[in-house]
Amino acid sequence: MKLPGIFVAGLILAHSAQAGVSAFDYRLGATNVSEDQYQIVIHAQPAVTVAILPGGRTWPLLSLDEAGRIYAGGTVIDSATGRVVSRTDAALALPHGVEVAVLDERYRFRRDGKECRLSPQQLHLDATKSALDALKDANLVLAGASDTLLALATRFGADGTVAGYLVERIDIARCQVEAPQRLGNPDLLVELAHSDRGGWWITGSVEQTLLRSRDGRHWRKVNLPAGLSSLVSAHVVNEREIWLAAALPQGDGPSPHLLVYSGDGGNRWRNLRANDPLLARLPAAWLEGQKRRTP
Repeated sequence: MKLPGIFVAGLILAHSAQAGVSAFDYRLGATNVSEDQYQIVIHAQPAVTVAILPGGRTWPLLSLDEAGRIYAGGTVIDSATGRVVSRTDAALALPHGVEVAVLDERYRFRRDGKECRLSPQQLHLDATKSALDALKDANLVLAGASDTLLALATRFGADGTVAGYLVERIDIARCQVEAPQRLGNPDLLVELAHSDRGGWWITGSVEQTLLRSRDGRHWRKVNLPAGLSSLVSAHVVNEREIWLAAALPQGDGPSPHLLVYSGDGGNRWRNLRANDPLLARLPAAWLEGQKRRTP
């Protein structure tokens, strides 16, 4: 069953409210996708199934690149044809040719024929959790550019609560981790992402946080619109264009779930409703936005 209008399908938070939601269908490029509260089926050739874990994370991890190609764990799918174009034994394939696997409790990073193996401790992760579980639970979030790989690492206190976040630059060729940038504990951070023209950004879902960086080292906070809640994802196209997937308080308009757009770097924001012409400009690389596109 297709849900009318702009619907919620968040990878991090929105699935927690989906226990009674029927399966719905959407398209990534020309590839059909079916999703319910348990799994996502990508109707590729052959089909690929992604499990939805408690809390809304997917395993294997699911993302898109700027050409709209689908990355499901170590499988890459051409969304224009629905064909699987590559498959590796890696737990995670990232845009720009990065592969990540977990071997003997170490992370193996590969790109351009270079290989690097790092322990969770070298990435400042909690030693009580396995390397694979840190990926599954998003305690280690990775994003790549053409010349850079960044990691967002979550640090925990003795009581098990989040104590802070680190941003680390991984040099695969030299197998080095640059001195981490400490972000403190600004929010429940759920997303690290990059676009070629927009740079890097980090999304926080409780305090409604969006951090941006051109170099992955220096971060600034973007002013977000009032009334926003449950910020699930963001996509920064360039210096001016920013998209948000979030929610509004109940009763505000026909649906509390929405897409928000700014064309001036965050000074002014526009809530997008069904059939808004701006929906035709949703970034092909933005999975959450593509899910919310009106059928």
